[in-house]
Parts: sequence; C-alpha cells; structure tokens
Amino acid sequence: MTNITAATSVEVRRATEEDHQWLYELHEQAHKALVERAYGLWKQDQQRAFFAPLVNDHDVFIFSDGDRRVGAVYLGERDGDVWLELVEILPELQRRGYGTLVLRWVVERASEQGTGTLLQVHRVNKDAHRLYLSEGFSPAGETETHHLLRKSVQS
Repeated sequence: MTNITAATSVEVRRATEEDHQWLYELHEQAHKALVERAYGLWKQDQQRAFFAPLVNDHDVFIFSDGDRRVGAVYLGERDGDVWLELVEILPELQRRGYGTLVLRWVVERASEQGTGTLLQVHRVNKDAHRLYLSEGFSPAGETETHHLLRKSVQS
C-alpha cells in the first residue's frame, strides 16, 4: 500500500478479484441515484453487465482510511492520457475530501507517467463537474450525456 498524500491516513491498493463483490456494492451505492436521474430505473442485470468490463478492463484501485474502505477508482488509457473511467466514494463519506484526494492522486500518477488526465462526467453530476473544474480540468468535448474534461501533464 502507498499513501495518497503524506498529510492523510488514506492509502491506496490495487483491487483483487476478492474485491469484486464489494466493488459492485460500492458501484450500486454510489451510482444508483445518478443512473436513475439520467436513465430511469436501476436494472440489476443491466448494471452487472455494465460493471463486468469496468473491473476486467481497467486498473482498479481501492482506497481506505484506516481500516475502512472508502472508495475506488478505475483507470485506463485513452488518446495517450490516463483515462479516469470512474471514481466512486461511499455515499455517507462523500463531501469529506476523499474524491479530491483521489483525483489529485490520479493526476499525480499521470504526471509521473508524463501524460495528462482525461475523464468524462455525466451531465446530471453537477457536483463532480464543479470539482473537476476547480481542480484545473478544462472542457475537452461533449456527448449527449457527458462532458469530457482534460488536465494537462503537471510539471
């Protein structure tokens, strides 16, 4: 395990297959309300089908504060940048700075690789959009459902 920052007890580790059930439960807790606002009723079969490639096709990291797992991040590569596919924080721990810490960890990791960070945020997720903009991400495109944002490599 490695510390995200020296100023916190938050640690990050690579997820294992044993974590998949917890990751799905986190996904449901963190995204159900957003999915229902954007698309309608949460359908377990659809969401499980959506979730499978997330854990299989990305580098997935779990972060913990002490002994408690608080969230996860899914990373890949797109257009030469680190692709931040998904950040999920337990709902009861949101708005406590964990998302910001993880986002900064991802950007720092990308910078160490000499790349920028690219992500998409759902249009209905206004809080996350504000966070990304406040952390220096800039508009990089749009889809019908998402804003695409990018942060250049940090020097």
